[in-house]
Amino acid sequence: MNSPGRSPAPTARTRGGPLGALPRLSSAARRALVVCAVLAALNGIALVVQAWALAWLLGDAVTVHSGPSGVALWLLAGAVVGRAGLGWAIRVAAARAAAGAKEELRARALDGALARGPEWIAAHGPGELTSLCTKGLDALDEYFAVYLPALVTAAVVPLGVGGVILLADWPSALVIAVTVPLIPLFAILVGKYTEDRVGRAASATQRLSGHLLEMVRALPVLTAFRRAAAQGEAVRRTSDGHRRATLSTLRIAFSSALVLELVATLSVALVAVLIGVRLVSGDLELAVGLFVLILAPECYLPLRAAGAAHHASEDGLEAVRRVQEIRQNPSSTSDPRENPAPHPVPGGDPEPSVPGHDDRQGASPEAVDNPIVVDNPTVVDVRLAGCPDGVAPRTVRVEGLRVDRRGGQKPDGLSFTVRPGEITRLDSPSGSGKSTAIAVLLGFVEPAAGTVRVAGVDLSTVDIRVWRRNIAWVPQRPAFSAATVTDELRLAIADQSGPPASDDELGTIARDVGAEHLLHRTIVELSTGERQRVAIARAMLRIRHGATVLLLDEPTAHLDDATAGKVMAAVRRATADGVAVLLATHRERPADDSASDSPQWTTQLSTSDDVSPGKPPRLGGRALAGATLAAATALCGIALTATSAWLIAKASGQPPMLTLTVAVVGVRAFGLARAGLRYVERLVTHDAAFRDATDGRVRLWHALVRLGPARTSTLRRGEGLRRLVDDVDAIRDLTPRVLVPPVVAAAVCVAAVIVSAAVLPEAGLVLAGACLIAGLAGPALTAVTERRATAAVATLRRDVSAGVLGLLDAAPDLIATGADRVRRAELTRTDDELAARARRQAFGAGAGEALITLVLGAATLISTWIAVVKVTGGVLTPELAPVVALVPLAMIEVLSVLPAARRNRVPLRAAHGRVAELLRPPPAERRQLEDSHDVVLSGVDVCWPGDRKPLLHNVNLAVPAGSRVAVVGPSGAGKSTLLALLLGFLAPERGEARAPHKVAWSPQDPQLVSTTVRENLRLGDPEASDATMIEALCLAGLPHWSARLDVRLDAGGAGVSGGEAQRLGLARALLGARNADLVLLDEPTAHLDVPTARTVLGLLGHALEGKTVVHVTHRLDEVTGADLVLRVTDGRVIEVSPVAAAG
Repeated sequence: MNSPGRSPAPTARTRGGPLGALPRLSSAARRALVVCAVLAALNGIALVVQAWALAWLLGDAVTVHSGPSGVALWLLAGAVVGRAGLGWAIRVAAARAAAGAKEELRARALDGALARGPEWIAAHGPGELTSLCTKGLDALDEYFAVYLPALVTAAVVPLGVGGVILLADWPSALVIAVTVPLIPLFAILVGKYTEDRVGRAASATQRLSGHLLEMVRALPVLTAFRRAAAQGEAVRRTSDGHRRATLSTLRIAFSSALVLELVATLSVALVAVLIGVRLVSGDLELAVGLFVLILAPECYLPLRAAGAAHHASEDGLEAVRRVQEIRQNPSSTSDPRENPAPHPVPGGDPEPSVPGHDDRQGASPEAVDNPIVVDNPTVVDVRLAGCPDGVAPRTVRVEGLRVDRRGGQKPDGLSFTVRPGEITRLDSPSGSGKSTAIAVLLGFVEPAAGTVRVAGVDLSTVDIRVWRRNIAWVPQRPAFSAATVTDELRLAIADQSGPPASDDELGTIARDVGAEHLLHRTIVELSTGERQRVAIARAMLRIRHGATVLLLDEPTAHLDDATAGKVMAAVRRATADGVAVLLATHRERPADDSASDSPQWTTQLSTSDDVSPGKPPRLGGRALAGATLAAATALCGIALTATSAWLIAKASGQPPMLTLTVAVVGVRAFGLARAGLRYVERLVTHDAAFRDATDGRVRLWHALVRLGPARTSTLRRGEGLRRLVDDVDAIRDLTPRVLVPPVVAAAVCVAAVIVSAAVLPEAGLVLAGACLIAGLAGPALTAVTERRATAAVATLRRDVSAGVLGLLDAAPDLIATGADRVRRAELTRTDDELAARARRQAFGAGAGEALITLVLGAATLISTWIAVVKVTGGVLTPELAPVVALVPLAMIEVLSVLPAARRNRVPLRAAHGRVAELLRPPPAERRQLEDSHDVVLSGVDVCWPGDRKPLLHNVNLAVPAGSRVAVVGPSGAGKSTLLALLLGFLAPERGEARAPHKVAWSPQDPQLVSTTVRENLRLGDPEASDATMIEALCLAGLPHWSARLDVRLDAGGAGVSGGEAQRLGLARALLGARNADLVLLDEPTAHLDVPTARTVLGLLGHALEGKTVVHVTHRLDEVTGADLVLRVTDGRVIEVSPVAAAG
């Protein structure tokens, strides 16, 4: 396995050449290859016909001054129409194949990740895996739409066209045969050199997504420690590192394109000069020379295009390789029991207990009122009547369980038995492996030693999905994937048979655990304690629908005494019905008074695509320089075509060689200039785009910091990543594609029309009309035929990205309930719709390009006819006729990018609008707390964004500096709201508030970042030395973590126990407290066993001597010793005595 938090890097790359990815794709993708090959062959035939018709018309006009041949004109017209239609067909076939291939590979990657399990997903990071499944696979668009057609064309057209040239003029064919192999040779050499670089660049892209996701999630902690603004430089460094890594690869790739361009250009120039010399000597007819000159570039162009597109394909091929590794490579964290030839899940009577034998080391059985006799067959029959097939009460026996964890074994030799009708309690110290033991029972983790038996059957031989139908699980940190509480509860029984839960049933379940008022709330609005209640209701609903084993991991850690009592009463009722309960907890009694009330409020920022786009983005200085270079490159190409045509036509009159010298030099100069300018233009354009993206991310980060955690909570649940990464990348990629092509096309069209008009006014008029029609009608046809397909594709891509991230983020909870299949099915439907829209989009884009080819082909036909007539009438010099005829053909390459620019304008404006919404200054600046040594609140009202009613009102409080304050009260009363006010997350709506600005904070959710322990601790104090960090770890009760500063944590701290994560957050706060005047502790011992909690608090007392400490607690024994005790209830903050608080 790779290091946690890293993307899966290939260990042994599958090298199958340019078509190596196809065997791993569907038969539809392979059929697309065959279709493209057939269409490319037909296109080659049309190309030969077009070249011969042009050469026939122009040769006769220049040499014998004859009028236009009707047959030649009809052949030319047919070739023009055929090439337009065939080009469109190739584009559509390739795009349809790309849509299907991405859908197929995304499904493979997600199914592979889910099969490997939640531990593997957390280790590799949901953000990075999402980047692979979305942005990584989107690179296949270039593979199918550009590289594959170019590759097929390169395999078909040069051979066919070269054979035709051989028949027409063998010396030119010999030059072509010698120089053409140089293109694939250089392409292979450079491709070998860049292959590993592409892998590193792909890893950098995924790390960028993962890193920025972690920063967005940790925004509250960064803000609390006053590090958020400084992290703007971290965003800049990360993004700039990605820019450098990508440009390093691009320089090599563009150097390859430069070499290919030079070889192709100089080879064509050599052929042109050779033809000119032989025409001067009378060894060649003009019609044959023109025919060869028109066809010669087509021998190089497909190979050059394939070589230039090779880099664009590498990103997509790299994604295919990584997806394949997810599917195939064995992993220690993968679950071999997903689809075995399994032993049936044991049913029937539970295993009876052995009299006089207690095998539950590390566990303590807790008797319940009126326990069911476990060997009573009547009870078993009653339970079976309401359960799915094969699901029944059973005994779970764990013996000698050992799991390799963080350099040790946790648990280490744990044994216990969970019996129907009993509550088995795991009360070992924090970090000893209780949650890991539960993960083993869920099939998430493979034990290193020991056995787990269900009714005497080894769990490793059981179909794990069927076994999970028996389980109801309440994790320490529940993750939800539905929008509302009601939807989340209904999703919880996705794997259970029977009718769905009714509204009455949901109301009963919610009422039993004190969550009835939450049913119609959205998930993002819930506090930590409310989220825990929803997780408990979810588990109890599964019990009602047939689950027989209840796994509870600190279920009451964030619940007040009354709610915890309701929860435990519901657990006892389930136990009385024969449910086997495993309870991992540190509570000395089941009912706990908690203090969790920090709402995850809804932001008022839009998260949809319906944001007003506002003003479109503009080209910056560097981008304008790139556009200028692109226009110069295109003009050199047209000048090369015109000069070559004039050279050959002039040479047909057999003038002295001296008169052709300037033209020969011009051909070479324009060819070299085009290649060099294209190379520089690409580097300048890409560098400008990546620099603008870096600046955009930094501005966005500062905008998030300015808005504050209170207004960006939903952005921390996926939308922030999409805006900070996806939208910025969309603006980066689409701005040059949307704004540069019209500028380049306009400049080149004006120059081409001026040149044509100077040669022949009528031809200039025809070209002007053709450019105007093609430039406007092509993009317009694209817009009409797509029928909003582009906007729909952009929206669906965002939906797929959100769905993938949501699926991977909530993977443990979804897999445990079988709801991962529901979410996968929903994602599949969205992906199906995305593929269908993408196919429609390809139809529209291909239609627009076909129209441009058709219009400019018609302009070529008309200009050729006019030129022939004028030459015949003595109005036009014969050697200028080819110039007039061939310039419209050269304009096709310039204008063919306009439909894509029009297609991308809608998603660009949408992405820019979403980003601009965040960058827009708020209508009124938030009121800030006044800095003060003391904490003074006078008549203060506080409410969360979006709420009109204050959660705390008329708060009057005076806390002298250096005081120790304990805050108690029921869940949801407003204790964490009080802390949010003191942190500066919330501003007082009314009244005056003063508090120290230098704050250290230990939150309920530690919000650990997917990086090393050292870097997590340095969020509290960036200057802290290793010795200082080790001291903080010891004070937080983690002396054994002193040697683990370089250990990389999983995303969200998933690989760390709840107690250890909480103490890491506490150690971080202790580092910050060294320079802080106010220390805020929000339930610092919620996940700690009582002895550890007492030890840690004792150490904290000495470490925080002289600091103002506000300690929110649910344990009333922690109130003792406080200088001031505050009870928060009914929106009021009341000062009480420690004795009254304890009572």
